[in-house]
Amino acid sequence: MKAKAQLAVGSARIARQRRDHLHKLFRSLVSRYRGVAFEDLNMAGLTKGMPARSVHDAAWSLLTQLVKYKAENAGAEVVLIDPRGTSQSCPECGTIEAKMLATRVHACPCGCALDRDVAARVAHQRAFGSGRDIDRRRSSGRVAA
Repeated sequence: MKAKAQLAVGSARIARQRRDHLHKLFRSLVSRYRGVAFEDLNMAGLTKGMPARSVHDAAWSLLTQLVKYKAENAGAEVVLIDPRGTSQSCPECGTIEAKMLATRVHACPCGCALDRDVAARVAHQRAFGSGRDIDRRRSSGRVAA
């Protein structure tokens, strides 16, 4: 019984630290950006499959809830986008090119060559339109994807 109590105390401490960190992170995000985009992931499905432990540990549902709450208070917009094809689509021309997980570079016939993790650019475009200004750090009305 003593071990269970100690484990519960430790777990509660970690949960408090996670919530505190998320609150600070999202306050920072919504104060810097006028919009935040998330892929509308099937959390119920993710929590039943192989990544279930990491999904629960990362508190993904809490993450989206907190961002929505913070954004509402800061006047920022939160957009949920369809996650299908975000890592398969070219952010320059929109061509969908299937890739194996081992493929780490997105090389499109249009000449666009980027790290495979271009999903943030595609998410930005789906949520807020053209992503041409995504790299501009000093532009007004910035958005995060």
